[in-house]
Amino acid sequence: MARGATLHLTLVRHGATDWNGAGRWQGWTDTPLGETGRIQAGHLARRWSRTSPDAVYASDLQRALDTAALALPDHRVIPDARLRELHFGRYEGATTEDVLHDPEYAQWQRDPWTRPAPGGESLRGVAARMRDWAAELPAGDVIAFTHGAALRALLCDLFGWPAAPQPGYVLPFPYRHAHTGLTRLMRTEGRWLLLTYNDHAHLEAGAD
Repeated sequence: MARGATLHLTLVRHGATDWNGAGRWQGWTDTPLGETGRIQAGHLARRWSRTSPDAVYASDLQRALDTAALALPDHRVIPDARLRELHFGRYEGATTEDVLHDPEYAQWQRDPWTRPAPGGESLRGVAARMRDWAAELPAGDVIAFTHGAALRALLCDLFGWPAAPQPGYVLPFPYRHAHTGLTRLMRTEGRWLLLTYNDHAHLEAGAD
């Protein structure tokens, strides 16, 4: 797999599910891709018709595995649970409106980076497992299908991005990431560099 000493890593958020459309927090709940998500993955497949990575990884949750299979149908996908989404604990399946008056929700929202969701995990914990996974990757060209909060938690950890509470939004990120959007990183001589964030040109082309 080695190509010099450089790793090129493309992180992909999975396609949309019906729960995404309903505003429900999925976490570790194993929801399948919805029709919109399958269309999004199809747009990515057309964009990547000549792509030949050294390895393809995915969260072991079905929405990520399905996105990978549709986007790169001729490649073996390696599942890894460390690429899973944030575990929302007892809030899995809830919407923000469902829990607004829950005292534990208010406590969690003061610092979701270090405080676990009730029965779940903290974003710092997500970042730690994501970084452990990335540290094991050898040099080469790797694509990984993961989840929105997990992806952004890793970037916060690698680059010191802010993770402060956002009014009206459950996650502490002032930046969003589209379904099947691409974020490209490079690791060279032990240093991580961000090349592109949330590239979703294939969705815009598909809309035309």
